[in-house]
Amino acid sequence: MARSRPCRVCGRWFRPDARSGDRQRVCGDGACQRERNRRACAKWRKQNPDYDQHTRLVGRLVNDDPPTQGLIDPLNAINWDVARKEIGLPFVVLVEETGKQLLQWARHAIPA
Repeated sequence: MARSRPCRVCGRWFRPDARSGDRQRVCGDGACQRERNRRACAKWRKQNPDYDQHTRLVGRLVNDDPPTQGLIDPLNAINWDVARKEIGLPFVVLVEETGKQLLQWARHAIPA
């Protein structure tokens, strides 16, 4: 059983829950739990600063239009107008042309 320890938020002594043992650092008070969660989220956001920006950009880049028939053309799965706006024309042209060459190579390399 874990020994009593001070809460890292409010400083009051508490006895950790037996299920969490030595891992529990904050008492069971609702305000302390919210503060612990706020600190943990802030730490995660500091370690992953580009996560939200990346998720929003991917959401704007991927076309949600369902294919009309058959297989999806991978080059049409990306919204190139958004890509040009976000990362610039020269880089998008390079990526788009590289994708076209790879797609052409794959179509010729794989028998129909």
